[in-house]
Amino acid sequence: LVLVESLSLVDVDALNDVLVLVESLTLVDVDPLNDVLALVESLTLVDVVPLNDVLALVESLTLVDAESLNDVLALAESERLVLVDSLNDVLALVESLT
Repeated sequence: LVLVESLSLVDVDALNDVLVLVESLTLVDVDPLNDVLALVESLTLVDVVPLNDVLALVESLTLVDAESLNDVLALAESERLVLVDSLNDVLALVESLT
């Protein structure tokens, strides 16, 4: 039991040394990690502004395109009405001939 206890005490001390070393390495690694996170955050903030500009541009183009699209749809509908009227005239003529 004395031998086991002495091995345990030695292992605990070694474990504490390892834990202290790991903690110090972790603290060292945290600082660069914070630097990286700060850099990523600053890049993200920089990128958000152009992204907002792009989104605003896309939205404005979409609004312009929607109006143009409505004009095209209205034109297509009016053309369809014209074609339907002509088709109805042709059908009426065919019906009268038969």
